[in-house]
Amino acid sequence: MKMNDVRKMLEYEKQRLLEGFSLIGGVDEVGRGPLAGPVVTACVIMPLDDESLIEGVNDSKKLTEKTRERLSEEIKKRAIAYKISSVDESVIDEINILNATKRCMTDSISLMPISPECVLIDAVKLDIDVPVFPIIKGDAKSYTI
Repeated sequence: MKMNDVRKMLEYEKQRLLEGFSLIGGVDEVGRGPLAGPVVTACVIMPLDDESLIEGVNDSKKLTEKTRERLSEEIKKRAIAYKISSVDESVIDEINILNATKRCMTDSISLMPISPECVLIDAVKLDIDVPVFPIIKGDAKSYTI
């Protein structure tokens, strides 16, 4: 994805900035499709100035494994803050995959070293202490997600 395309993915972040938020978290799960293994989620706060944007950021399902790994390292280096969390199979079996995903997302947000003022999230609604903005197909529409 070229830099102009990356800039187009800032629509939701720009709206939150206009509303007065400055620390905008992006939240998503990592590959919820498999039925075995833990659910993994991440929350990240990225700098949104033009010089800090990372070319190539896109929905991870649209990227090669090599590109995902390269971008993962670049995101971790440039992030204002991030947290990766997981919930194991026993919890998934107990409360189901959706509730385990929500718990994991809540953990990712609440355990951030710097708290987001709001979060953009890929389609999931959470009941937490910061404003949550669910976006359908958010991982393909929002730079932060």
